[in-house]
Amino acid sequence: MYLQKRNYSDRLSTPNLRPSLLGLGRQHRDDNTNNNDEPVPLRWAILGAGRIAHDFTSALVTSGCNVTAVAAAHNYDGVKYRSALSRAESFANTFSIPNYYGTYEELAQDTNVDIVYVATTNQNHLNPTLLMLQSGKNVLVEKPTAVTYEEAKLMYDEAQKRGLFLMTNHWTRFFPLVKYLRSTFLELQPSPTDEVSAVSKSNTPSSVSERGWKSHPSHPRQYNLGKVLAMHGDFGFPTPLDPKDRFLNRTLGGGVTLDVGCYLVELALLAAYDHHQSGNTDDTAATEDKKRRKLTSNELQPDEVIATGHGMYNGLEFPVDVESSYSIRWGGKSYGIWNGECDADEHGGDMTATSMNSAKRRGCHLRPSGRKALSGHSDSTSDDGFTMLATFQASFRRPSTFEVEYVFEKGRIVLHGPGNCPNEMTIYENEPFGLLVRETTASFELPKVDLSQFGRSNYPRAEGFVYVIDRIEECMATKGAPGRGEDSSMRGSGCLELEENSIEEQLATVEITEMVLKEMNYFS
Repeated sequence: MYLQKRNYSDRLSTPNLRPSLLGLGRQHRDDNTNNNDEPVPLRWAILGAGRIAHDFTSALVTSGCNVTAVAAAHNYDGVKYRSALSRAESFANTFSIPNYYGTYEELAQDTNVDIVYVATTNQNHLNPTLLMLQSGKNVLVEKPTAVTYEEAKLMYDEAQKRGLFLMTNHWTRFFPLVKYLRSTFLELQPSPTDEVSAVSKSNTPSSVSERGWKSHPSHPRQYNLGKVLAMHGDFGFPTPLDPKDRFLNRTLGGGVTLDVGCYLVELALLAAYDHHQSGNTDDTAATEDKKRRKLTSNELQPDEVIATGHGMYNGLEFPVDVESSYSIRWGGKSYGIWNGECDADEHGGDMTATSMNSAKRRGCHLRPSGRKALSGHSDSTSDDGFTMLATFQASFRRPSTFEVEYVFEKGRIVLHGPGNCPNEMTIYENEPFGLLVRETTASFELPKVDLSQFGRSNYPRAEGFVYVIDRIEECMATKGAPGRGEDSSMRGSGCLELEENSIEEQLATVEITEMVLKEMNYFS
């Protein structure tokens, strides 16, 4: 076995490990410590040694987490195996990781690992994730979860069967600004006391800054934007014109929709999920402790997905979507615009109504146009009237603002770029006929961690990974790390899911992204 082992006990005693978490985890015996009753901090391993793995591990180590192993490559032998081992060794040296491996199978056998961050290329998430789960390890897999819904479902079914934690690294959901957006604007806010007075017609922007990244702005919510009706987003950046790079390589799961387009799908699902959830709140529960039933991925399915794209870049054609444009619609019936026709009037004759409401009053039943609803999705607008049209563009051959806009009944909110890791947004409140009432900018500081000691980050705002890491560490410290220890009766307990990123939303993100890809003939 090509394995180098450093002084593991020294690593456990490093002074910058999270002191608030050390005493909260489940008791675990470790052969490398003298005190068998001492709780061991959560032990991370990295699977893959590429660009995203570098940035995530920088955040892990800088924030004081315990990284015990790294593995590169998969099922190689001979020269390729040694090359993979060399890459793993170099990665381990950079981050002072005690163990490194040249195959994923060796990592799977390491008993000093609680959770594995899977950072392979898009097409290679399924097998490494299954391997780690089958070895009793929890998994955080980089987005997209998988290329297809079928693969993603296999992964989550395996995690459920083994009672382990599996989550896609949808880091956007953990940014404080996004949490504030969800709790303040995307959930239904029926209270009339929150309405903004129309006499307050100040066009001077007011800045709201939060000094502590873990909390929301301290000012009280005084908004009444109404329901979210539409979304717009454009994520684009020019990639290297290199067919071997993962961006433009079909065999590596390339393409702009899988790379950044899935972020836009995820941001749209925030509105759909929060609206439906706020409509399913237990009225007897306190506002600050809402009890909600879990939504199924089927309930989150849109009524229609339309997409197009191409693979042209500087006169060359690539076998991936270099640019994509797609619309996702929730509500409004599966057939789109009603044609005004009815099956029959109360006397049995055909009739045409001038409006849907008048048609209903006259006992008219709408006549479907013949278009069918998406598979498994009911052909009806949601009972709470949620109807939203989201239009997105994504590109590998041009820059963009990376901004996202939510449009409400009485205003709009712009998440300033990069919209997949935002820390600032502007809220525009309008009167019924469009006159601007107030413009407010809310911003949050990023985590105070210095990643530069490990070189330049490959992706913007990589320090934001700390948000995800902190939530996982906190959950597993308080509830326990699933699979830790030899007591089989504990399997299926502990931290299995985070409320910010439900399993249903993760599966729905994959399913809708796959719908977009199918519309563009990506799989043909």
